[in-house]
This record gives sequence, C-alpha cells and structure tokens, in this order.
Amino acid sequence: MPNFYYRARDLDGRPHEGVEVATSEEDVLRMLANAQLVPVSIEARAAEGEVAPTVELGTLWRDLGRRWNGAIKPGSVALFARQLSTMVGAGLPLVKSLRSIARDHEDRRLAAILVQVADDVQKGDTLATALARHPHAFDDVFVSLVNTGEISGTLDQILEQTAAYLERAEDLRLKVEAALRYPTFVLVFSMLVMTGMLLWVIPRFSEIYARFKVPLPWPTLVLLTISRTLTHNMPVTLLLIAAAVVAGWNAARTEAGRLWVDRSKFALPVFGPLIRMYAITKFARTLGMLTSSGTQILYALKVLRPVPGNKVLEQGIEQVRSRVEQGTSLSRAMTETQVFPEMLVQMTATGEETGQLDNMLKRTADFYEQRVSAAVQGLSSLVEPIAIVILGAIVGIMLIALYLPIFSLGQAMRQGLLGH
Repeated sequence: MPNFYYRARDLDGRPHEGVEVATSEEDVLRMLANAQLVPVSIEARAAEGEVAPTVELGTLWRDLGRRWNGAIKPGSVALFARQLSTMVGAGLPLVKSLRSIARDHEDRRLAAILVQVADDVQKGDTLATALARHPHAFDDVFVSLVNTGEISGTLDQILEQTAAYLERAEDLRLKVEAALRYPTFVLVFSMLVMTGMLLWVIPRFSEIYARFKVPLPWPTLVLLTISRTLTHNMPVTLLLIAAAVVAGWNAARTEAGRLWVDRSKFALPVFGPLIRMYAITKFARTLGMLTSSGTQILYALKVLRPVPGNKVLEQGIEQVRSRVEQGTSLSRAMTETQVFPEMLVQMTATGEETGQLDNMLKRTADFYEQRVSAAVQGLSSLVEPIAIVILGAIVGIMLIALYLPIFSLGQAMRQGLLGH
C-alpha cells in the first residue's frame, strides 16, 4: 500500500504532520477526521521499493463515472444541504436524516447517492468521508465545509451557510449563461445559414452565370469559387472539418490548450470582462465561505482551485498557495501573481490586517456579483440588436455578391453581348 504524507492542524491551530499507510486518500481523511485534525495537505508517496502511480485507478473510475452520469445539479445539492441542516439542527440522528431526505428528494440520482452515504455513515464513516466518495455530486469545497462542521460541532450552521452559498452561486451562473446563450445561438445559426447558401443556393446562381460570357465581379467570383470547392470536394471537406474539430478538441484538453482557451475568454470583447468578473466572484465568495467556517487557508486554496472554472485563475491560485506556504501573506501573494484585480487584493490586505478576512472577501464577492448582474442586464438589451445586425450583414454581403452580376447582365443585354 502507498504511503501518504500529511500535514494538518488541530482545533487549537497547532500543526501536525506524519506518514500514514493507507489504501487511498479517503482513508487518510477519515483518520484525520477521527483524530479531530483539519487537513492542510496530503501527498501520495511510493512505498519503499515501489514506484508511485501517476494516476490512481479510483480517480480514473470516478472520472469515467462523472462523464457517463453527469454531475448532480448544484440546485439539488443546495436543497439537500438545507434539508439536512434543518433536520440536524432539530436534533434528528444523522443516518435517519439522510435516509429521510433520500426518500423524498426530487433528484433520484442524488437520492441513490444519499442511500449509499447513509450506509457508510452507519458503518462508522464520518459524513465528510462518505460524501467524498461521490465527487460528481459533492466537490472538495462541499466536503471540506462538512468536515469542518463535524469537527467544530456546528454542522447544521455550516450546512445552512453552504446551502445559501450554493443557491447564490447557481443563481449567478444562470444569469451569466442566459447572457451568453443568445449570442451563441446567433453564431451557430449564422454558420448554418452560410453553409446552406454555399452548398445549395449559390450553386444555382453559378449555373445561371455560366451561360453568359460576361466577366463576373471579384466578390461573386470568390463566393462561387468557395461554393464550387465545397460542393465538388464534399468528402474531403467533411474529413478536413472533422479532423480540425478533433485536433482542436484534443488540443483544448491539454494543459497549454486549456490555458490558451481560458485566456482567450478573458480577452473577448464585451463578454471578456463579464466572464472574468464571474470567475473572480466565485473565487472570492468560496474563499470567504471556507475561511469563515474555520478551514485553514492553505487547504482552502487547495480545494477551491477548480471552482472559478478558468485555468488562468487556477494557476494563479496554485501560485498563491505556494507563496503562502512559504510564509508570504495572502494579499502579497495575490499581487505577485498579477492575476487578481487590485480591489480584491486591497480588500484581502485589509481583511488580513483587521482579522476579518472572511467578511472582506464576502463583501468583495457581493460587489462583483452586483457588477455581474448589472453587466448581464446591460448585455441583454445590447446583444440582441448587435446579433441581428451581424446576422443581417453576413446574409446581406452574400446576397449582394450574388446579385452584382445582374447589373452587368443588363448592360450586356443592351449591348448585345450575350452568348447564344
């Protein structure tokens, strides 16, 4: 079995470290929870004479299961957290509460998971350990908050705060997606219109113009050439498009590809600032939530890395965590990475100086959330006319290029230049 080197802190903040022989990281988390220790970091190390595997089999199975079944909706998890908070706060046993929620929950996939969680808790696992076995439903942030609530004895309060956090995050996500959905639809529709004209409409005009000896304007020639190339080489064209899509998809899944894609999102006109503010909002609110629950800052930075959903910020968070681990203050580390906005850095510095880091982060998140909501409302009224103009311009340019020869044909008819 592999060795796991861990670092943790007890309830008084004293550091602890050691090496535990276990079958998986979940077993180490369970051991730390039973010892009332809050994990800071856990690293897998090969046993003597063995080579540490680069990817755990359990991780592969979890990833495959997540892709096959899909992640549980955040709204369902938020409802579960609020229900469990109410029941635990009322004094009901944890296992009984879990089974009751599983019977009544509207999301049957989550209900099936909760049955398994209840079984694990009944066998002696902590709630956090049992939840950690289902990462497609409960992410590291949720598990960390539950773990902190169990250790501090404030599980009902932590769950209530977590439910509110998830509900706000889901509401903001839906607003941003609604703002981006219409432009995406217009872009896809424009591509379909262009493809339809190139494959079916323009060839008809090409047949008509081929009967005449009149020279065609260069915009029409370009359009006819593109259409002729696509229609006469359809198998090759489809093969090239499929190869380009597959190559682009594979490139986007690499580390460098994801970084380039996410950096490009921030650089988009109009939508770039919205996407950036949305990611920063998720980072600030999640970090504020974790720190207010008592989660140690290094562990909080570790579990929230994927939360913003952007590789640029993910790398920035990892750099911040590395510098904080070396003794640098959080605000200075954020400044050195040059990824986070100045306002967030200043509010973080103020929070560190006053001992109210969680409150400052939440206030910053509230500010950015208001800006995101205002930006979404502004885009909703701005995007529709812009999208209509773009779509009209694409179709209009193609139609003008097609009908330009009509004027030449009229002149040729008057001069008797038409072929017979």
